[in-house]
Amino acid sequence: MFADARRAIGLLTIFPAGKGAEGGLMPGRAMAFYPLVGAAIGGVLAGVAALLHWSGVSASAPMLSAAIVLALWVALTGGLHLDGWADCCDALFVPVDRARRLEIMKDSRLGGFGSIGLILLLLVKFAALQGVLGKPHATFALVGVVAVARWAAVAGAFWFKSARPGGMGDYFRTGLTRSVLVAATVLGLTAAAALLWRESVVWAAVLAAFLAFAFFARSRLGGLTGDVYGGIIELAETAALTVLCFV
Repeated sequence: MFADARRAIGLLTIFPAGKGAEGGLMPGRAMAFYPLVGAAIGGVLAGVAALLHWSGVSASAPMLSAAIVLALWVALTGGLHLDGWADCCDALFVPVDRARRLEIMKDSRLGGFGSIGLILLLLVKFAALQGVLGKPHATFALVGVVAVARWAAVAGAFWFKSARPGGMGDYFRTGLTRSVLVAATVLGLTAAAALLWRESVVWAAVLAAFLAFAFFARSRLGGLTGDVYGGIIELAETAALTVLCFV
């Protein structure tokens, strides 16, 4: 269990805790801890947001406060999910066949669609984050949103087949079972529980964003990839933050 948690930390954050399946362990088992790692990331963000509020930065310059929290958010994850989102935008929105889309997703270069998608997502996420940070439940929102969004990646890996069998995304699904999904679901529900009735709003937003994007990606690729999992996380976070601005 400890090794699985360590792999989840190593994959989802910048901390060097290990990412592979050393010792014959199946990396898909680590997905059970994805929401827990997300909650930890959200907790760090909430702590920094509270410090900015206490120091008066949030009152004097709310946009600066949101920018600092967002920059830390990106830094803690190493931009991994943003890279997946950008690759998805480059591959899914061009008029080419499935094989070419998969080639584009493997290309490390950033294209026009990826640049546009990245800018738009960060712009909306920044604006939504600014709105959420002004709410009394901002601390609970950050913890819950980051956790539940990572649950969506686990659900995507479990419910949808791989578009590239043998690829990196498919490799990290090895050992992913129904019990892993159940464990991730319990952790996701627990992480967002402090939001009380707003938790249902977060889950609804995450589910809507996740399913819409997953079905769209499957229609273009025949399945999902590791980049799509990252795109799901980013879109789910942005959608949940957006709806929390209004409740």
